[in-house]
Amino acid sequence: MERPEETSPATQNVDDPSTDAASASGPVRTIDPGRLLRIASVTREVLEEARRIGPEPAAVEHLKQVYEKITDELREALPPELYEELDELTPALRSGSLEELALAHAEILGWLQGLFQGTQLALQMQVMRPPPLAGRSQGPPEQGQREADPRYL
Repeated sequence: MERPEETSPATQNVDDPSTDAASASGPVRTIDPGRLLRIASVTREVLEEARRIGPEPAAVEHLKQVYEKITDELREALPPELYEELDELTPALRSGSLEELALAHAEILGWLQGLFQGTQLALQMQVMRPPPLAGRSQGPPEQGQREADPRYL
């Protein structure tokens, strides 16, 4: 079983406002996208299988065990704030019926897809952020240097 990775202060994102608060409370866990993709893939396959099988008691019990394993893996793979969000959005199993288990797997899969889409959007927004103006200096020009002319590239 994989363990969450920890980052040192030197590898943390400097632009992240939560960095200071997180470093004060202890090491920060990073998200392993590959691990989350594997969990999502397993959840998708289990959901498809749950839709194909009949409500045989042994199969339903197996689906319940897989559901518990998936939630345990997510608890280890996600930072506490994200796992709490997932936990709040996915209700606890009551009867453990085939339909309830299929719905629970679908909820996990939908949440993970939303997480992936949100992450992808955040990365795109970083890429789209305009670069600093290249022709302008950050302070007064040093002696002997001329300030760049903004009319020319």
